[in-house]
Amino acid sequence: MKKIISSLVMATLLFSGISVVSAADTGADATVTHSKAEKKEENRAKLNAKATKWGVETTDKTNKEVKAAIQEAKAVKKAEIAEKKAAKEAKKQEQLVKLNDKAVKLGVDTAGKTAKEVKAAIKEAKVAKKVANAEKKAAKEAKKQEQLENLKEKAAKWGVDTAGKSAKEIKAEIEAKKAEKKENKK
Repeated sequence: MKKIISSLVMATLLFSGISVVSAADTGADATVTHSKAEKKEENRAKLNAKATKWGVETTDKTNKEVKAAIQEAKAVKKAEIAEKKAAKEAKKQEQLVKLNDKAVKLGVDTAGKTAKEVKAAIKEAKVAKKVANAEKKAAKEAKKQEQLENLKEKAAKWGVDTAGKSAKEIKAEIEAKKAEKKENKK
């Protein structure tokens, strides 16, 4: 009888141990499954946040499809940035060409100069050109005044009144006096 009791006790312990181990395994699987589900939801939330940032629609799409759409949006954005940089560089080059053209017209040497240095040299050349033009204009005006004075002296010799008359009018009257004098000599 002792053998039967001890066998029953052993059997009970054995089966109760297995049951406890089985129950523990089932509980562990439920915890792991729950963690995987939570992890999946967290990943989907992160993915949705990224998708929103990049302007990607996530409705009725798998994670792989959303990731692919995000990658495509990133590629499009990179292409846009590259295009803007290229346009900016082209505009910069165009401005540099215009600067160089202006510099050549003004006789400014652009070799080894930056755009800012070329601009400064162009400004200096323009100022110098304005000064030179003003000097030329002043010299021309001075010459005109000298010619007018000479014309007035000539008019005084021929007895022509110069008050309020232009240089052309004075010349015309002098020529008329000369012609009149020639007529009188004949």
